[in-house]
Amino acid sequence: MTATPAPAAPDLATPTPLVTPSPSPTATAIPDIALQMAERLLLNGEYENASLTFQTVLGQPEGTMPGDTRAAAAYGLGEAALRDGHFEEALAALTQFLAQYPTDTRAPWAYFLRGDARLGQGQWVAAIADFEQYLALRPGVIDSYVYERIADAYLAQFLFSQALETYERAIQAGRGLVPLLALREKVAQVYLNTGQYAAAVAQYDAILEVAQNPGYRAEIMFLAAQALEAGDQTAEARERYRQIMTAAPTTDYARQAMRILRGAGEAVAPELRAQISYAAGDFADAIAAFHLYTSQTPLGDIPPAMHLSLGRAYREVGNMSAAWTSFQTVLDLAPTSPEFGTALLEQGRTLFLADDVNGAIERYLYLADTYPTLPEAAEALWRVGYLYEMQGQQAEAITLFERLGRAYPGNEWAMSGLLRAATIALNRNDMATAERVLAALGATGSGEDAAAAYLWLGKLAQQNGNTTQAEAAFRAAAMADPGGYFSIRAEDLLSGRAIFGPPLQYRFEFDSQLELGQAEDWLRTTFGFTQTEALWPMSPALQADPRVVAGRELWALLAVDEAGEEFYSLLDSFKDDPLSTYQLAIWLRGIGAYPHSITGAANIIKVANIPTLSAPPYLARMRYPAFYSDLVIPQAQAYGIDPLLLLALIRQESLFDRYATGGAGEKGLTQVIPSTAEHIAARLEWPGYLPSVLFRPYASIAFGAYYLWEQLNRFEFNVPVALSAYNAGPGNAARWLETAGSDPDLYIEAIDYGSTRAYIRRIYEHYHMYRQLYGAG
Repeated sequence: MTATPAPAAPDLATPTPLVTPSPSPTATAIPDIALQMAERLLLNGEYENASLTFQTVLGQPEGTMPGDTRAAAAYGLGEAALRDGHFEEALAALTQFLAQYPTDTRAPWAYFLRGDARLGQGQWVAAIADFEQYLALRPGVIDSYVYERIADAYLAQFLFSQALETYERAIQAGRGLVPLLALREKVAQVYLNTGQYAAAVAQYDAILEVAQNPGYRAEIMFLAAQALEAGDQTAEARERYRQIMTAAPTTDYARQAMRILRGAGEAVAPELRAQISYAAGDFADAIAAFHLYTSQTPLGDIPPAMHLSLGRAYREVGNMSAAWTSFQTVLDLAPTSPEFGTALLEQGRTLFLADDVNGAIERYLYLADTYPTLPEAAEALWRVGYLYEMQGQQAEAITLFERLGRAYPGNEWAMSGLLRAATIALNRNDMATAERVLAALGATGSGEDAAAAYLWLGKLAQQNGNTTQAEAAFRAAAMADPGGYFSIRAEDLLSGRAIFGPPLQYRFEFDSQLELGQAEDWLRTTFGFTQTEALWPMSPALQADPRVVAGRELWALLAVDEAGEEFYSLLDSFKDDPLSTYQLAIWLRGIGAYPHSITGAANIIKVANIPTLSAPPYLARMRYPAFYSDLVIPQAQAYGIDPLLLLALIRQESLFDRYATGGAGEKGLTQVIPSTAEHIAARLEWPGYLPSVLFRPYASIAFGAYYLWEQLNRFEFNVPVALSAYNAGPGNAARWLETAGSDPDLYIEAIDYGSTRAYIRRIYEHYHMYRQLYGAG
């Protein structure tokens, strides 16, 4: 790779790293050290270099190393080739390993991996033989997953009977709940494709016996109904469709079920039809169904919620007068119902959507003035203030928001209104009003709201030259929401540290044994453990847990998704058991299941009900780890980036999950999107770039570091702006910068993408933890 040269970071203190990555091994390196380096290269995704290093070990003369070292290198060569997608090379290496080391403890794994390589080459019969050999050597460990692979190979040969028989064996062998449901869906589809509709329905019914999620249940019920229909069991299918409509009327499956039933000439109860059509956005049909229902039901028996839905449907089709009448019906007939206040709010919204803003304001004020004790009164006042603000009546908006704050102290609408009032005043440069509003917010708010208010009060006092008042406000902000963005920001302002200001030095090496002992003493004291020996080794009961057994094996066999399901099931089961969770977190970290280990560490600290930095450093660093520091540090140094910033970004983007995939196609540790990755690959002159390379840590970190540097360089190393560009694109970042100017706090408030604003704040919170745990000075 040829990287674009990076200029020095402007006006940034260059922290001194206290550790540097180890050099790559040479051909004359001690074999054991070379083997360790090769395994590290595997972890980092540098498969080609790992293969070369394994070959270096294997190239040493016989008798110059222990036999196990040579065997490990031979096995590693096959694993590296398979990870790299080089099936023929993996097949050759694993075959040679099995020939040379048939009794090695890794031999069963070699058969499994060779089976996967043969699946990749379409050698179905040979793959089945390898998987069967694995089962003979390792029975009862991950039988379900192995049978599934065998069945897949039969299916690829169109041997449907053998495939289905083996899939059933996979089901009977058992696995975690979520993977089992996915397997049953897969098997049901095969039954459908082969015309065995009753068997498909049986699989769907087995899913429904245990599935809890309403949306997922609706989907499976719909698939079962379709299978019944395909099997000419029309009456049974229609009963399933009716059940979907009743159980999940707001899902799209209910809409499809209703369409099928009505298409067959079956009437649907009008109130149910109205609910389904409204949820599906078919407002004309919803209105028709509402009217059919009201024509058959005495007016006094119609639930107020039905009138609300009818009014909303009318509003969606633009019939504002009919909408108003529907809401008024609630006011006239149900003045004591819970829907009364909502109907008043809906009338205000209807006027607003009809472009009668003054009328909407009047209606909202009527609600607040006449019914101040209704739950909706605070929201009504907020909406008045908002409408004033939108019309440019800023003084009136501030007055309303302040009234809201006085009338409903601590209410979420009041806190939001006071923040808006303060923002308006700041933008008008009306510092006296801003100070008054922020003081009210600080006095009546709590947590994040209070911290934000005190932070801005401190900044105003600082701007006015009142150092004493500023420090008092910053201290109040720091205490209001410990660990939260505004409190951390106040701490930095108190210490005179710039936002994202780096430490003078980094520390990535610690006395692990000492800190481990301190952590375990804390665990004994905090949770009352009486065990005097080391706590971290997994208990016999935990080691025997089928999920541990299966997860360990699947992870070793590169089936990371399946292993991950087992790990998360474990962590969820033991989330209130701090000892088991601690043991799992240590073990998961050791095998490289990093996001799962982080989750376990977080669960321990949550059960202890303490801030992360109050936990022993060993546990705190498990929650905020420096994984892949051998990759992060050199990349950070090359671009003049704070390595702790890069670690904080990785934690936010992927939780150190090298296989993470986002909704927009983001991949890997740094979650670079495909189009951006192509741009980066061109700039880095990355040879043979393919999107899949982003799942390799060394590549993902290289791409993420370059893109972060590119944004830092574009925006004069303004970290909040660069992070917003990383998340939402440089065009948006430039727009927000033009609006807010250079003040970092004003900049973050100016961001009109809530997700991007939260993104920067979360990274700042993570960065604070990393600076405390890995920084000095």
